[in-house]
Formats: sequence, structure tokens, C-alpha cells
Amino acid sequence: MTQKNNETKQPFTYRPITPQDRSLMEELVRAYYEFDGLTYKPELHDPAIDQLVQGPDNIFARIIQQDGADVGYYVLTFGFSVYCGGKDGFIDELFLKEEARGGNGTSLLNTIIEKARELGLASAHLEVTDQNVRAQALYKKLGFTPTGHNFLTKILN
Repeated sequence: MTQKNNETKQPFTYRPITPQDRSLMEELVRAYYEFDGLTYKPELHDPAIDQLVQGPDNIFARIIQQDGADVGYYVLTFGFSVYCGGKDGFIDELFLKEEARGGNGTSLLNTIIEKARELGLASAHLEVTDQNVRAQALYKKLGFTPTGHNFLTKILN
């Protein structure tokens, strides 16, 4: 995330993800995983993308656009946490293509946070890799704090 947006770039706009976005979503997810040093596993990730584009009730997901181009996406999933006050959201994935990075992260995150409030969420969570220090600084600036708990995962399928 080193490139600054040029002054003529418009703010981000957002649109729902639809079944017609299946190939676009795979392209964006693959780009995100490559950026983050993750391995795309078709047997695991293809079915998840298939579900995502169908718009299940337990998520709020959007394609991020800028200047009419699809430049990224985010996925906000819903859960519940007694500790955090009830219905909560997890910003499961958030990705911008290289050309859209630099300068709009605060406004993008504020848009997602405001949407979480509109949806009645009591808290929002996200995860970030240890090496992504720049994103960590942005998230902390926006009020996200480390909890001292480790996020552990077990793939069930």
C-alpha cells in the first residue's frame, strides 16, 4: 500500500455482489491472497465464493468501485458475542487492487463501520497479518484494539 491515489480519483462507491460476479470475485480473492501471501485452494475457496455470490443472510458483502472500475471487495459476516455486547460483525475480507490503494483507507473503513452500526452490530472485529504494519496502524487509529486473545481456526470441511 505505497501508491498514493492521484487527485482525479473519485471516492469509492459500493455495489452488492451478485451471482454474475462469480469470476470477478475469484479474480479479486486470488489477488488478495497473493498480496497477503496466502495460498488459494480451489477445493476450499471455490465453494465459499459460490456461496458468497448467492448473498447469504449472515453476511453483508460489497464490490468496491472507483471511477467506474471494480477495484476491490469486502465481506462483513455476522455473529454474536456476549463479551462484546451482542450481535457482532467480523470484517472477514477487505481487499483493494494496487491502483486503488493509498489515501482512502480511512474513508473505506469508516464506511464499513457505519454500515455495521446501521445493521445493529454492537462490535466489529478484523484480523491483520503481523507483517502488515501499515494496516495495523490504520486500524488502531480507527479504534480497533488488540484483545490479547489469539484467533484460532479449524477448517471443518
